[in-house]
Amino acid sequence: MGGDVADARQVRRWVQQARAGDEEAFGELMKMYHQRIFGLACGMVNNPDDARDLSQQAWVKAWKNLSRYRESSSFYTWLYRIVSNTCLDFLRHRARLGEQALPENVDLVTQSDPNPAVSRRSRPDQEAERAETKRLFDEALGELSPEHRMTLTLREIEGLPYGKIAEVMGCRTGTVMSRVFYARRHMQRKLRGLL
Repeated sequence: MGGDVADARQVRRWVQQARAGDEEAFGELMKMYHQRIFGLACGMVNNPDDARDLSQQAWVKAWKNLSRYRESSSFYTWLYRIVSNTCLDFLRHRARLGEQALPENVDLVTQSDPNPAVSRRSRPDQEAERAETKRLFDEALGELSPEHRMTLTLREIEGLPYGKIAEVMGCRTGTVMSRVFYARRHMQRKLRGLL
C-alpha cells in the first residue's frame, strides 16, 4: 500500500514537470504505463502493429493535452480514456471502410515475450486444438461492438473495477455492467463446448 502512495506522488511530480515542458518527466510516465497502454490497445484492436501505432497516437495526444488533465481522476485513468477513445475511433473508422474486424492468428494481448516457446512435450493435436480455440475466441471477440470489446478488455484483462471502467469510458456504471454481461454472454454462447 505504501508503494502505491509513493507511486502516486511520483506520478504527480512527473505530471507537474511534464506540464512545465520537461520531456524527460513525460518519458518516465511513458515508461511506467507503456506496457499497460499497449496491452489495452492490443485487447481492443487485436493487432500488435495497429496497437503500437494507436498507443503512439495516444501518447502524442496525452502530451499535447497535458494541460487539460485535471487531478480529479488519476493520470492512469485519464490516459486510459485517451487510448480507449483513440482505439474506438480507429475501430469505427475501420468498420465504416468495411475492413475485416480481426486478422487471423493474432494474440489478444501481447505478452512480454511475443513468441513464447512451445512446450517440448506438446503434441500436434493439442497445438491444433489450442489454435482452433484461439481462432474461435478471436472470431467471437471480433463480433462484439468496439464499446463491448473495450469494456470486456478493461474488466477481464486489465481487471479494472466497474466504477473505474465507467470513468475511463465516460458512461454510467450500470452501462458498464450491462456491456460486460452482454459481452460475456456472447463469448460464452460462441465458445460453448470449449470452456
